[in-house]
Amino acid sequence: MKYHLLLSYAAYFLSTSIAIADSAPHLDLAGATFTLTIPYLEFGSGSSKLAYSAKLSSSTLGSFSLDSSSIRSTTLQTLADTPASIAAASKGYTLRLPYLEFASGGVSKAYSVTLTTSDLLNYIVDTSSLKEVAVRSTLSAPGAVVVADVDKQALGSSSIGSSSKLQVSWTAPTGYVVDHYEVIASEALMNTRVSVSSSATSTSATVTGLKAATSYAVLVRACQDAACAKSGSAAVVQATTPAEYWQLQGTGNTVASLTKPVADGNARLSATRFGAEAGANANTVQFYYGPKGVSGQSVASSGVVSASNSASYLSGFTSYANTSGVRSPSSASSGIKDIMTGQGVPLSAAMGAKVRLFFESNDVDGKTRIYSVDSVDGYTGRDFNSGTATTCSASSDYLPSGGCPATVVIGVEGDAVNPTSKIKAARQNKIGWPTLTDWRWDGAVGTFMVFTIDQISGCTSASHNHGYAVWNGTTFVPQFDASGCPKAFKSAQAALPMHIGGARYKMYFGDPSVTTGRSTSSNLPFVGPKKLIYGDGELTGNSTIVDFEDWESVGSGRNVVFVWPNGEVLNDTAEGYIDDFHFLTPTGSLDIQVLYLSITDGSVAPFAATAVLRNP
Repeated sequence: MKYHLLLSYAAYFLSTSIAIADSAPHLDLAGATFTLTIPYLEFGSGSSKLAYSAKLSSSTLGSFSLDSSSIRSTTLQTLADTPASIAAASKGYTLRLPYLEFASGGVSKAYSVTLTTSDLLNYIVDTSSLKEVAVRSTLSAPGAVVVADVDKQALGSSSIGSSSKLQVSWTAPTGYVVDHYEVIASEALMNTRVSVSSSATSTSATVTGLKAATSYAVLVRACQDAACAKSGSAAVVQATTPAEYWQLQGTGNTVASLTKPVADGNARLSATRFGAEAGANANTVQFYYGPKGVSGQSVASSGVVSASNSASYLSGFTSYANTSGVRSPSSASSGIKDIMTGQGVPLSAAMGAKVRLFFESNDVDGKTRIYSVDSVDGYTGRDFNSGTATTCSASSDYLPSGGCPATVVIGVEGDAVNPTSKIKAARQNKIGWPTLTDWRWDGAVGTFMVFTIDQISGCTSASHNHGYAVWNGTTFVPQFDASGCPKAFKSAQAALPMHIGGARYKMYFGDPSVTTGRSTSSNLPFVGPKKLIYGDGELTGNSTIVDFEDWESVGSGRNVVFVWPNGEVLNDTAEGYIDDFHFLTPTGSLDIQVLYLSITDGSVAPFAATAVLRNP
């Protein structure tokens, strides 16, 4: 068996003089007992990750017993290199040791191995996992490491760099030939890291895909071989990415001088990108919104968008208010009554090559639910009525036998269809799917939805919160914690998730608990300052799915900076009255990020406007 090979190496090095990194596990033999020392062991993920040290003993190397008295809590190392870790498995736990070292007389051997346990006390060596790996060595380190902002620019009185990139520079080490460099940036909030490799002749690299307004520990490592088994690491340098700066479009510093992308735009605005496969609607942006004078949702569409022509996605939208969308029934004795916000989601060919419009309705019974209805004109996405009419407006239209059969997506407590325990109202839904991978939703299991819920006694005291639902292949299932409360982003309003690649998203929301700047004479919605958090599917469970636990907490939300067209920063009042916002990549690239929003100054009726991320 392979562990006999491990035993023979350990027996060969009886007199140990181990020279290894403090965090590297190592095996010692004293008499007939082997001691496995693990100075650094990680358990958990994201913000709940913990670190420990421990020792195990064995007489055979086939199995080990934990020395419970040896367990110590230790400082979490954000840049730990392939650390030992323990994680739950189907029948217990798995202890992974990517690097385990033996050394004597200046000669070292190293291995990777996995152990399994059902009780966390007794561990069995998985002999099939045992592999010899290269021994790490310490070499001279790169010098003069400097971390700086990228793409610096002036905006009003501010000088800002990219919110998602950092430039790292260094000088070459001496004494050996470098194969390549590795630059690693790690943040402590959710313990995520981003890395980039650079050639042997490089003295700088740009790290991309970072979080805005986030402190990073940056490490530069010079690798002597392709696997970086032998390397020299510089001291960690701390750096913080700039906040996001969003500039409203138009002139001056008042709402009156802002550009209106659609002339009749009022409130309840969301935006959808259509890709090259959308036929006549290809490469356009479409609003699902509430035009002036319309109770419900209608459609407005841009022309073909182009990265070289900002006006193509910022202005000149054509309104189809008179001939498109879903209307609040003028009279209703049951079911759907007052239709408010919505979101148009294009579906893949396998799901019908059409647009599914999700919308909220404050129904006849006084309860608000989330519904969906599918377009009958494919990716045109304007007609949801299978009859001769191109709008849905009567109560009978939304019945199963009507021209616009509406499906209850998120019901409330006591409902016969898709009820949600403890929830009395479900509103303002937004669906997160990987739009940078494909502009269409393919119905993949694990797609998530956030939706507004009210205060729930015993669960949350905040007036506005967001529930979390996950698609199981058939329906969206709201998530609950062990106490029976809905999993929720507390004190968050109008949340909007935005895909940023892979299983990573950022989410914007207003914090209504902050009322600084609110006009006491206005009854218009005041959402408070806008915040930003991030989610990463790599943190827990299935790495391709973003679970609720994969998100940062609302309390860790970063401030988002808004500036007027003239470069002045919006005050608390102006920012607080930004509502019904939808962040989008109109060309499918993070290089161009646009905010479509409704805005007011607290007195004028809210209207549609746009903003552009100046420092992506």
